[in-house]
Amino acid sequence: MNEKIKNAAVIAVAVLIIFGFSLWSAIKPDSEFSESERRMLAAMPEVSVRNIFYEKGDNSFMMEFEKYAADQFPVREGFRRLNSAFSRYVLRQKEANDIYISGGYAAKLEYVQNDSSLDWAVGRFDDIAKRYLNGRKAYIAVVPDKGYYLAKEGGYPSLDYEKLFEKVRSGTEAYADYIDITGLLDIKSYYRTDAHWRQEKIVPVAEYIAGRMGADFEGEYETNTLEKPFYGVYYGQSALPMEPDTINYLTSDILERAAVRCLDGEEPEELPVYDMEKALGRDGYEIFLSGARALITIENPLSGSGRELVIFRDSFGSSLAPLLAGGYEKVTLVDIRYISPAFVGRFVDFEDADVLFLYSTSVLNNSEGQLLK
Repeated sequence: MNEKIKNAAVIAVAVLIIFGFSLWSAIKPDSEFSESERRMLAAMPEVSVRNIFYEKGDNSFMMEFEKYAADQFPVREGFRRLNSAFSRYVLRQKEANDIYISGGYAAKLEYVQNDSSLDWAVGRFDDIAKRYLNGRKAYIAVVPDKGYYLAKEGGYPSLDYEKLFEKVRSGTEAYADYIDITGLLDIKSYYRTDAHWRQEKIVPVAEYIAGRMGADFEGEYETNTLEKPFYGVYYGQSALPMEPDTINYLTSDILERAAVRCLDGEEPEELPVYDMEKALGRDGYEIFLSGARALITIENPLSGSGRELVIFRDSFGSSLAPLLAGGYEKVTLVDIRYISPAFVGRFVDFEDADVLFLYSTSVLNNSEGQLLK
């Protein structure tokens, strides 16, 4: 009898848990965005006869509903952290959600070189060169992801970086001088919990690039520290406990007087070099030039060089560009993830301007669908 009561109690508890979570899932408001993962969460798919009975593959109702249910599950963040901790500390798995931690630094596990993606990126650069360079030489630099400095030492697979660098270099050598910056960086040049490099660590990189382009370099900076802790993108994606980073940003007389304008909208928008409002938001790295923007200009009223620089870049350029501003009267940043190269000429004057392509290996290796045609 006692055994029957015990079994009945176990079944009743299991039913209550299943029913309770089902009811909770049904009545709780859906979340639109995952702060920790920095991504939009799946929404409830449209309910229709066609979606349920006729659509097949990834767009079918059941596939979309499965993504929705996984993204909107109650206390999802708690379960993510519990699962990651169990996988790492109990099962001794070396990574969680494709993020691994070695020596206190988190990095994304990426080891398959996507040649078609590299070809796509080089094709976009070729298009820009044909449209705007008019036979003049440009410059190109590739920012290695953290795996370049971390993976081998930690025993993790990684990209064949030298092969990747050579493919980019050889694919652009007709119009661009390749600038190798790998020797000027190490793992301490990056945030521990994020993909990006630390601005205070890349002054030698900026100085070297400026020198290769024949530009002056302003190397005297004051280091400032944000009080808010910085939990980078890998902290949320791994769902593992890590100590937060600290964001430092560099100021100088030139940067305090610089005028930054965003040209994305119908009218130019004045921006700060360092956006303190963004620094307190979802992603602290957006302190640098206010985060993702298609077109930004930095004008240096203290420069009498008469020189201009156009940088085609991803997010790594946001923290580097201010350090290059000392050698130019105007620096224009172009992000072709948000504006087609075909339209850039409507906003940017390339005549006599230096042109720099600055892209990370992670964007180059996943450029299809990112870099616009």
